[in-house]
Amino acid sequence: MLQLKSIAIATDKTTVVLVQCLKVLKSFKKRIALIGDLIIICVHSINKKKYLNMKASLQIRFKVGSIHRALIVRSKTNFKRTSGIFIKFNKNHVVLVTRQVVPVSNRVYGPVLIEFCMK
Repeated sequence: MLQLKSIAIATDKTTVVLVQCLKVLKSFKKRIALIGDLIIICVHSINKKKYLNMKASLQIRFKVGSIHRALIVRSKTNFKRTSGIFIKFNKNHVVLVTRQVVPVSNRVYGPVLIEFCMK
C-alpha cells in the first residue's frame, strides 16, 4: 500500500535506488495504490557506481529529483489471488515504466507475480 510521500525501492536495471510517491494514477481507491497500480514518483537516491558507467543521455534522464511513472510490483500489504491465497512481501518495490506501461529497463530483479506476466 503506497500513498503520498511513501518511500519505495526500484527493482530494475536503472541506477535508481529509492523513490518517493508523488501521486496515485490508476487505482480503484483514490489515494492508496496497491499491487499493479500506476504511480508518479520522484527519484530520491541513485547508485553512484552504476550512474557513472551509464551513457550520457541516460545520466540526464535518471538523476535525483527527476519525475517518472512507476508500476507497483511488490507491496507490504496482502494481495489476494483469485484462488483465495494471500501474498505479502517485506518491502514496497516499483518498476519504472513509460507512458504505455512498458518497463524502461530490460531486467527486473526479484520475484514478479504471475498476474503481471500474463498481461
